[in-house]
Amino acid sequence: MATHVAIAAVTRTLRTLLLDRMVMNPTVTIAPPDVTVSGVNGGRVNLYLFQLMENAGLKNQEIPGEGHPAAYGRPPLSLNMRYLITTHSMLETQPDADLNAQTLLGDAMRVLHDFGNQIDSLVIQNAVAGTPGDPVLDPDLTNEFERLKVVLHPSNLDDVTKVWSALSESNFRRSVIYEATVIQIQTPQTRVQAQPVETRRILMSVRPRPVVREAYVTPAPNGPIGEGRARIGDEITILCEHALADRVYVRLGDLDPIRVSPPGDGRIRITVPDDQYPADLDNPAPSPIPLGQRLQPGPMEVQVIAEHPADGVEGGLGNGTQFTEPRRYASNIALLQLTPRITAVNPANGPAATVLQVQGTRLWHDGARIAEVFIGEAAVRVREPGVGDPWAAPTSTVVEVPVADVTDVLPVQGGGDPPYPVAVQVDGARSRDTGFAFHLDP
Repeated sequence: MATHVAIAAVTRTLRTLLLDRMVMNPTVTIAPPDVTVSGVNGGRVNLYLFQLMENAGLKNQEIPGEGHPAAYGRPPLSLNMRYLITTHSMLETQPDADLNAQTLLGDAMRVLHDFGNQIDSLVIQNAVAGTPGDPVLDPDLTNEFERLKVVLHPSNLDDVTKVWSALSESNFRRSVIYEATVIQIQTPQTRVQAQPVETRRILMSVRPRPVVREAYVTPAPNGPIGEGRARIGDEITILCEHALADRVYVRLGDLDPIRVSPPGDGRIRITVPDDQYPADLDNPAPSPIPLGQRLQPGPMEVQVIAEHPADGVEGGLGNGTQFTEPRRYASNIALLQLTPRITAVNPANGPAATVLQVQGTRLWHDGARIAEVFIGEAAVRVREPGVGDPWAAPTSTVVEVPVADVTDVLPVQGGGDPPYPVAVQVDGARSRDTGFAFHLDP
């Protein structure tokens, strides 16, 4: 099983192979091309690992024998490795220095060509490379399922010069690129293995799922239908098909499903809850909604869930036994927007130094990205007070803002001018309450 040391093990294997099989017996160094290696006498071959890529063909495959192909597990990290190979003469200033480097390069390429596909079966022959008789393959790579192979990579001049251009202090040298495939690094993370199925259990139902056709705020008698901006305490109407069932639930946002009466006319009505789940047949007494799960301004999903008895059969290898159990079927999702609600604005008029107080529900919350009070078309951001600020800290039911923040864009009104309407907007959801305004005095 290869671990994180496998990358270095491949490099050590290639160095051992070159030391053992090259005729010219050069020094094989492992260093970046721009580094001068000290203590080297004579010609040398330099190996530089400059690129690693994930093997696409083995990306999601388990190692045979390590896990079932259909099991959920953790496939190994399969890598292809690319090496830049350069050769150096002993004295770079001699007339035939480059010829010596070319000879070294030809010797190294011959070895990789002859033995690049059979590294796992080679043994060391030259004592310079190690102990004769030992495998050329590094001990950290033994017993791997995939064989290590080294082939000449078909790179062009541009590929090579891009590497050398990154080394601004080094002169260009002829180089070749070899690709080593494939090394697999296994993860030490625990595998998850599904338990075998010992009892067959099959359920069947011919009932269709409920379908939500429309959802809106219940209008006043003879009022218009279709308001999609709901507030805490508003009743909403859900037009739904196939909702006649033993039990019917409505899920609002991230709240737990709330049980409602099965609709005889296809209309489900439910009040948007504040801090308590309403009492129903499942929960005879109202129960509190955790603070972090309460509905907040923004998009609110509406879904109907119908619960029917479903017939089934269970058993081992025989015909099984019949049983019946309730199953829930969820509808599609309709969207409403939950908006803040304004119940009072104080004071109704005042000068620029006024601190305007707005009362209501869902006017602010800790997780809000932005909350604003609109005075006319000017927005005042709701924020925590600093030292000496005259307004109070915001809550979900009361927010205060300084009018002075927007007086530069609000013309002072005379006695007969209409006041500015007041609205609250939290994370893009704007209140729809009318009749609340502020009059800016001269």
